[in-house]
Amino acid sequence: MRPEVLAAISQIPEVAKQVRQVANAIRRDARRLAPKETGTLRRNIQVERVYDRQARSVTFLVGWGPAAWYGWLVEAGGEDHDPKPHLVPAAVKNGAVAPRGGGRS
Repeated sequence: MRPEVLAAISQIPEVAKQVRQVANAIRRDARRLAPKETGTLRRNIQVERVYDRQARSVTFLVGWGPAAWYGWLVEAGGEDHDPKPHLVPAAVKNGAVAPRGGGRS
């Protein structure tokens, strides 16, 4: 599909509403799946609306807020810690796709 068509579709209010609903479902499932020690990680999984000026399209990103900067370490694991995936499984369950080039979490 041509980029200008995708950009126009992304700005239709009903489309944006449905995409936001999927993003919120991903956030809800990721919060449920996230390990809980203090609860900071779960509380700081958020949805961010992003307008791409170059593509002139609206997208929604689901990821960890600044207080949970370590979320990707929990998700992927680290030198001394096994991975505890929660964001990726939630996204897969809800049919989301990653932005081109991996994008932000």
